[in-house]
Amino acid sequence: MDQLSLLNTFVRVAERGSFSAVARDFSTSQPVISRQIAALEDQLGVRLIQRTTRRLSLTEDGQVYLDHARAVVEAMDAAQASVGVAQKTPTGQVRLGVPTSVGMYLAARLPEFFARYPEMSVDLKMRDGAFDLVEEGLDLVISVAEATQASVITRTIGSAASVLVASPAYLAARGKPATPQDLLDHECIVYTRPGIDRNWRFFGKGIDETVTVHGRFHADSSEAVRRAARAGLGIAMLPRLTTIDDVNSGRLVTLLDAFGPMKVKVYAILPSRRYIPPRTRAIMEFLIAEFETTPFLQSTAGVAGVPQAPIFD
Repeated sequence: MDQLSLLNTFVRVAERGSFSAVARDFSTSQPVISRQIAALEDQLGVRLIQRTTRRLSLTEDGQVYLDHARAVVEAMDAAQASVGVAQKTPTGQVRLGVPTSVGMYLAARLPEFFARYPEMSVDLKMRDGAFDLVEEGLDLVISVAEATQASVITRTIGSAASVLVASPAYLAARGKPATPQDLLDHECIVYTRPGIDRNWRFFGKGIDETVTVHGRFHADSSEAVRRAARAGLGIAMLPRLTTIDDVNSGRLVTLLDAFGPMKVKVYAILPSRRYIPPRTRAIMEFLIAEFETTPFLQSTAGVAGVPQAPIFD
């Protein structure tokens, strides 16, 4: 294998922290990537990567070499881009981590995605808690919290609208709140995740007001909170896309719509600024289009105060 290819593999392994993740990126096998790194180390006569049963880490020599190797690879990428080298047709599997509410919506939209990219497949991981993109070998994470890992990059891609809901039975027993402050007299179901907690923020009718609510039930699952609201346990603030069917059927009633319950920023988290595989670009562009065309999602172009950072740079 030529020297530039070995450098490219080394840089990717350093950025991804996983032989298997890089193998997926390059549509090859983990042993192939491991042999390429071993070949580079043999050429240099030094150990670049410390291998353990749990993870990979750069040696001191590896860290020094990475800076130079990255500069060479990025220069080649720039040279290819300058003469219009086209991306390959997206193929292979993309491993995607998303909040449960986004995943339920996305699953229903995947037939359109697969029709557009027939040679791709999607491995979808859904949870309301945090993902470790590097440790879990994910290609892309959609999150309402910014990443704190130094080895990944974060881009704001839009926002998701929230809505206050309660069951007809609860409202018959306790009445409807007329203002955000009225929530202090109500039992509230607290959805405990980044971006949504006990501090509920409202923007409508010329106000910017935060109310700290209280309640006896807290959960980190949007599905658990939705079911509790349907059972009459109290008022919940949830992503709007999780409540559409219940609201349309009358099982839940929306509240304080005129006061504009908060929108939650949505971020795309990727493992590397330098190289984004075509399949990751494809699912990213599909998701961005969904934010632009779906009423309860919103692209960054329409979110006041949200910087419109480039997704691919």
